[in-house]
Amino acid sequence: MKVVVVRTLMLVSALGLTGCVSLLGELVGGSGSKANEAASEDAKEAPAAPGSKDYVDPGAWEGPLHQKYAGQVVFSSKPIPKDGADDSSIYTEYTLGDPLYARFWSKESPHNLMPKCDNRQRHILRIDVNGENAGKPASQISSFDLIEFNDNKVRTMASLTGELEVPFTKASTVTFTKADNDTRALREFNAIMVPKLKEGDNTVRVLVSMDCGASRDTDPLVAEGTLKVKVKPGAKQEYLAKYGAQLAPSPHPENDKLAPEITKLVDDKPDWDNEIVLGSRVISAQWEPIRNQITGVLTHYTLDAAVVVRLKKEKDENACRVFNIGITRDAAGGSIRWGGVGSDMPFPCMNAPK
Repeated sequence: MKVVVVRTLMLVSALGLTGCVSLLGELVGGSGSKANEAASEDAKEAPAAPGSKDYVDPGAWEGPLHQKYAGQVVFSSKPIPKDGADDSSIYTEYTLGDPLYARFWSKESPHNLMPKCDNRQRHILRIDVNGENAGKPASQISSFDLIEFNDNKVRTMASLTGELEVPFTKASTVTFTKADNDTRALREFNAIMVPKLKEGDNTVRVLVSMDCGASRDTDPLVAEGTLKVKVKPGAKQEYLAKYGAQLAPSPHPENDKLAPEITKLVDDKPDWDNEIVLGSRVISAQWEPIRNQITGVLTHYTLDAAVVVRLKKEKDENACRVFNIGITRDAAGGSIRWGGVGSDMPFPCMNAPK
């Protein structure tokens, strides 16, 4: 069964936002489009039960572990294939920094869980740390990825990073290109989870909910699992330095000279008074010339930068976000100017450019 993984992160370059401000990072669990909201409204009915006219036999179990752990998210020290039979690597207690893999198996097919959804079902991966969202419906819990399957009439299963051999304990790099889609799950899982951990014992709950194009409080739960996480002194910093997202080096060494100017430009904008600007980095290889579409006359140059900020009210010292910022400069030269803001994503504060 082929798995199609869809990331909802909108990788929009700030170059196309010159002269305007637009935050384009889509949050899974939001209201979505009107069409998606209507589809979700239509899909609120109860799951199809065996013997009902809407029920479709989901077929055989993929393997003994699928049947044993159906409806669960499991964590392990090694990758576990969907048809696996060996569960000796499964964790229920974990020490931060050790290898960490995770996967889920469903009990039912997406069709049977939401029979009126007409193959629009989405699997939303969510994480709750230390009971922060206890008692809340899944739709109100932070998400770190989204998965869609090409066959919604069979039971679903997947590694939570999107790749069987890829653990959450793997380094990732933010580039603000399509390549970021491939690392979104592990990058955002780590960025959400680790800052919320405390030294000593913690509880991490991971859920896989399902919706019909837009999340609702009544969405069904496909799978869930809980992991006890032990954090030794200094382990959080070591983990984020090794596995937390990093910014790619600037394509040209000369770009580093612009970083202080960019940081000051963002810090001076009133719209960013609620944030602490921790650092910036140019991510464009060079200035891109922009010409008047009618006359062809060169008007200005523009480039992309990454800026790491933390909300002033944020209590987690490593809970930051990195934004794709557009920077412009007149064709005749002069100081840099604001060009707009593109997509953003969670980012560990300690890995901000210095």
